[in-house]
Amino acid sequence: MNKLVIIGNGFDLAHGLKTRYSDFVLWYLNNCYSNKCYLNQVKSNIDEQLIKKNLVTIFEHNYYSGDNYSAPNAGFKSIEEFKKMKSPQYTVEYYHPFFKYLIQTLEFNWVDIELEYYKFLKEIYKDVEKSNTGEVSNSIKEEVKKLNQCLDLIKEKLEEYLSTIKTEKREVDLPQEIKVVFNNYLINNHMKNEGENIYFLNFNYTNTIFNYTNLFKLKKSEVNYIHGKLNEKINPIIFGYGDETDKNYEKIEDLNENEFTRHFKSFSYLTTSNYQNLFEYLGNEEFEVHIMGHSCGLSDRVLFNHIFEHDNFKKVQLYYYQYGEKNYENDFFQKTQELSRHFKLNSKHRMRTRIVPFNKSSSLTKFNPQN
Repeated sequence: MNKLVIIGNGFDLAHGLKTRYSDFVLWYLNNCYSNKCYLNQVKSNIDEQLIKKNLVTIFEHNYYSGDNYSAPNAGFKSIEEFKKMKSPQYTVEYYHPFFKYLIQTLEFNWVDIELEYYKFLKEIYKDVEKSNTGEVSNSIKEEVKKLNQCLDLIKEKLEEYLSTIKTEKREVDLPQEIKVVFNNYLINNHMKNEGENIYFLNFNYTNTIFNYTNLFKLKKSEVNYIHGKLNEKINPIIFGYGDETDKNYEKIEDLNENEFTRHFKSFSYLTTSNYQNLFEYLGNEEFEVHIMGHSCGLSDRVLFNHIFEHDNFKKVQLYYYQYGEKNYENDFFQKTQELSRHFKLNSKHRMRTRIVPFNKSSSLTKFNPQN
């Protein structure tokens, strides 16, 4: 039976890579602080062109001589430290309220940011509904355009940040637990069954997975960068929203205003053959799904729904995060809740019979009290 292995950001995190949303934001804020501007006069003289190039612009008023805040010499150690930087000595300008909101709320995963983007978009759409004409006014068009430009900047800066992370590792540096998971759940049967294929659906922009394809010398395997790859123009990174089943999607699409749908994944998927290649593979023969480090959030709902509703789909193996020493201290239950949203209402029995139960599942990595 073929295998579809879904790789998410949790896979990179399990390798000690700093690919969390908070890691990116802290890196970016420190860059902004390193490139801060000095003002001899008041805020009204801020260079608007400079603000347009940055998600955050920090201005230090060098005429100020008070001691209200002592700025760090080597940058911020945490995002909370950045938030304290408010006084007559400093001015912080945000490109858009969307990014300011993302900074203020630190618990987001990447998929949550895509969801929050869609929430902001729906709020703008409500302004269309409130208007007497139901038409998209010029001011609303500009509002959507500004939000999309903000997401463009986030994507651009994210790609810059991830390009600084080294993902190639020696065999001895790879987590032993993950090597065991690969060996026990993927590789053994693969070696025994010459006709079996392993297809890695990589939602990460990084190439961490190649450490394992090289280690185990997999002959019949393929890696699909479904959301693009760093610094590749022929396979650019995709960052947006992908749940066209939302009740507001059809209304937004019917506005006949392309700026509203510019960051919807359906259109980004059409820039490459990755999406079509995936379903060509799934149509070949029966397959089982293995999920490593993906949250299965709503931002990829249509894609996941078509995987789990596929006629050739047989079962799904979840690899959970063990966050404590006790057996029940894991996120397996939460992962099944997220996964259930990708099965239609009349397919819940299918879900119950296709998800491998906890007692036959494994954690991706073991709990380490030193972490």
